[in-house]
Amino acid sequence: MAVVNLKSTAVTNANALPRVQNPRGLADGEVVRAVNALTTITNGDSVGSTYRVGKIKSSDYMDRIRCTTNADMGTTTAADLGLYDLLTHPNGGTVVDADFFASAVSFNAGAIDSDITDEAAAAGGLIANGEKRVWEMLGLSSDPGKEYDVAWTLTGACDGTGSVRTRVYVVR
Repeated sequence: MAVVNLKSTAVTNANALPRVQNPRGLADGEVVRAVNALTTITNGDSVGSTYRVGKIKSSDYMDRIRCTTNADMGTTTAADLGLYDLLTHPNGGTVVDADFFASAVSFNAGAIDSDITDEAAAAGGLIANGEKRVWEMLGLSSDPGKEYDVAWTLTGACDGTGSVRTRVYVVR
């Protein structure tokens, strides 16, 4: 074993000579912003149904994602949480990455309150990408300077009815 002394990117940048400016959000970011949405998923909603819960910016740093349900929504109800272009975007609301944040989250186990922050393999998990902005996590070469809709997409048809509270926290 060895004693090590490691620095985060923010500390390394601050200690560099000449000093390297940290991106806002990585150091000295603004207060965390939140999307807080309640969505009702209804018996009979089919696979592929989407539920847009709020907007985030391509320049945001992800902090935390929580999902709460109030009831068992049947035996097959599951959904991905991902990113879509805005409905007003020239792409007309098309999917960017349907399971960017989470895949096949089960809503059929009764009331849940889950932290799904690091569930996503698509985004590399937010731990692995903790110092990246959304556009960097998407693998883009530069910030497109736009907003995305965060949305649930059913991967299992809903055979019950219930509400999903989604809370997405970002740092700007």
